[in-house]
Amino acid sequence: MDNFERLFNDKRKNFSDKNSSSPSLLDMQNMVNSEWMKLLIMGVNYYQDKNYPSAIIYLNKAIELEKNNQHLYYVRASIKEDSGDPNGAISDYKEGLNIAGSDWYATYNQIAINFLNSRNFEKALLAFDIAAALKEEVTNRGLDESVNPYVVDGVVVKVDFERIYTNRAIAKLNLRDFQGCLDDCNKAIKANPSYSHSYLIAGKLLAIVGQKNQSLDALRKAQELGNPSAANLMQQLHGI
Repeated sequence: MDNFERLFNDKRKNFSDKNSSSPSLLDMQNMVNSEWMKLLIMGVNYYQDKNYPSAIIYLNKAIELEKNNQHLYYVRASIKEDSGDPNGAISDYKEGLNIAGSDWYATYNQIAINFLNSRNFEKALLAFDIAAALKEEVTNRGLDESVNPYVVDGVVVKVDFERIYTNRAIAKLNLRDFQGCLDDCNKAIKANPSYSHSYLIAGKLLAIVGQKNQSLDALRKAQELGNPSAANLMQQLHGI
């Protein structure tokens, strides 16, 4: 599972093959009444209350009963992610991908974010590359995500392009790929001109390469759009 290129090139299935059969009403009723589902609900309740140790305990028990349910691993990954355990989160996301048998861009995006948080920028970049490519495939296939929630049981199930591109720009900035960082900021801005964080990262990059006026323009735009970090970054980078 560490080799994302292998996962991307060798193990992907078509999105149209995912979830091709829906559970019957009886299956759904049995699922709701199952012990592992009750444990999941308890775990999610603790998760929502930010009681992460108790949430993990209940997810562990649910997984003991339902070892081949990828969603349980994704929920536990989300709990670990929010509790400050990026490596544990990555491990659970990978386990979920192994079980699922097909890949979804939001899962790779979350893996990438956790690599970013653990400062493993090369693996973060590769995972963001996969997330972006899979998201583009969703768009090219015309698959409608508008009716899908963004989060289910704390698990992110869809992500906007501007967030993927901006986070990938952060990875590239840390790897000193300045042109790549700027390109991704511009892609993010094109996808959503109102997403302030793209301008913030562009402003930081432009300051690093000595483009003070352009940096200030980008940071002021971020501030205009309500980014809470823009004023501090202008003071830090430009003394303004």
